[in-house]
Order: sequence, then C-alpha cells, then structure tokens
Amino acid sequence: MKDRQLSFAFKLALAFVVTAGMVLTLARVFWVLHLVVIAFLIVYSISPAVDYLTRFKKMPRLLAVIIVYISFLLLLVLMLYLVTPIIITQLRELARFLPQYSPYFQPYIEELGDILARPEVVDFLLNFLQQLPRNLQQILNQATKVTVTIVSRLAELVIVLFLVFYLLRDLEKIKKAVAEYIPRPWRREALRILGTIDAKVGAYLRGHLVRCTLVGIASWLGLSIMGMPFALMLGVLVGVSNLIPYIGPYLAAVPAIAIALSQSLALTIMVIILYAVIEIIDSFVLTPMLLGKAVDLHPFSVIVAILVGGRLFGFLGIILAIPITATVKVLFNYYYLQKN
Repeated sequence: MKDRQLSFAFKLALAFVVTAGMVLTLARVFWVLHLVVIAFLIVYSISPAVDYLTRFKKMPRLLAVIIVYISFLLLLVLMLYLVTPIIITQLRELARFLPQYSPYFQPYIEELGDILARPEVVDFLLNFLQQLPRNLQQILNQATKVTVTIVSRLAELVIVLFLVFYLLRDLEKIKKAVAEYIPRPWRREALRILGTIDAKVGAYLRGHLVRCTLVGIASWLGLSIMGMPFALMLGVLVGVSNLIPYIGPYLAAVPAIAIALSQSLALTIMVIILYAVIEIIDSFVLTPMLLGKAVDLHPFSVIVAILVGGRLFGFLGIILAIPITATVKVLFNYYYLQKN
C-alpha cells in the first residue's frame, strides 16, 4: 500500500514537473510561435496568386513564388516608407491640436444636459471633456511610440520575410510531409478534413483581408474628398477596425465623428452618411461576395470568440479567433453531425 502511494506521488510530481517545464518552454519560445503564425497568415493571404500563375499561366512554381514574393515586398516597402510616416505625422498633429478641438464639443454637451434635464450630467461630461485631450494625447503619443517600435524591430521582420518565402515555396511539400505522419488507416479521412479546413479558413482570411482593405481605401478617399483632417489615419483605422466583425466599424466611426464635430455640423452629417453607406455596401455586397459561406458562424459565436481570443492572446488572438472557431465547427459538423 505504501509503495503504491509513493508510486502515485512520484507520478504526480513527475507530471507536475513536466507540465511546468512545458509551460516555461512555451513561454520562452512564444515569440517564435508568434512569428510563425504571422508568416502563415501572410502565406495564406498571397498563396492564391502563386496557384493562379502555376495553374493558368503555366509558370514553374519557383518563378511564380519569386514574382509574388517580390510583389509582396514592394507593397510592404510602399506601406512602410510612404504610408506609415504620414500616419505617424497625423497622429502627432492630432495629439498637438486636441486641446484646440475640445471647446467645440462643449455646446453639444450642454444641449445634451438640457435635454436630460440633469445638471450633474453636464458637470460629469464637461469634466470628462476637460480631461479627454490630455488622456487622448497620452494615448496617441504612446501609439506613435508603439508604431515606431514595430517598424524598428527589423530583425523579427526579416525572420518573418524568410519564413514567408520558404513556406510559400514549400507549402505543398509541407502538407505532404504532415500527411506522412498521419497513420495510414486514418490518412484519407484526415486529409479530407484538413482540406475542408484549409479551404474554409483560407477563404476567410483572404476575403477578410481584401474586404478590410477596400473598406479602408473607400473611407480614406471619401474623407479626403470631404476635406476631413487626418483622412489617411482615419481610413487606416477603419480598415484595421474591420478586422473585428460587427464591433469594429462602430468603434472606427467614433473618432471620425468626434473630429467632424469640431469642424461643422454639416461635415459631421456627411461623415455619418459616408460611414453608413460604406457599412451597408460592406454588409450586403462585399461580405457576401468575398466571404460567402467561408465560415458560416452566428454573430454571437463570432463576438464571443473574438473576446476570448483577445483576452488570451491580444490582437493576434482577435485575428485568429474566427478561423479557429471555424475549424472547431468543421470538426464538430464532421464527427458529431456527420456533415461534409
């Protein structure tokens, strides 16, 4: 009896040590996994261009990979050296001029307080308004520092670019190598499931990226035509915020409306109309056309998945939340509901 207790205690201690070691190891190499995930996301986004050149243009795969990879690098350089400095400049200008914008909001808040007939509401909102420029300025200055830090981390960027090239070149070989490790009796079924997951998740990532890019460009052009300050920054914000379905578009509209209020009521109405039109086109044209039934998830499931992913893994978790949820749904449908 005593020997059994000692054996159980030893196994328990060993399991604890192994688990702790795995957690510590994962914590130390998490940055590597982070870079690998980013590389895979990029590869999934641009790999259809390689497939198009190899299948329809009959190019050798290596030549197609080189063409797509160089095009991707040129686009990245264009973003880093042309767009990013403009956004940083606009962020600094917004932080500098925020105190000048705040008096424009005071009449609207007083009118709101009159409507609610509660003086304490006016006092609270005016106090919040007085603190807002300083708080937002600190946030924007911090965001500028974060942007500069991201751009300055060239070593990680180079690693990701190397990973993207080799993954793009050897993606089919990697898939075949993974298939070799699946036991032969289960290989056919496993490859079928993996193919379904690959198609759905890949379609979602590519469609989502194109959709967000189009919405961001449309917002930037529309705001520029209206003469809105910080149009490029707001357009980029719309594109990035749309990575978060359902919630993102409304979050992106808040700063645009706030800045428009500091200019004129007419401009504010035009901005609201612009954002509403873009959201309607996005919901009823772009989303069905680009995403279709790629993931087919209920909005409630999407929002919960995004909240959980963001809580656990930050912004990367937000991006991966829907593909992972879609993968779980594919497996559930296949094994439990017996659906293809």
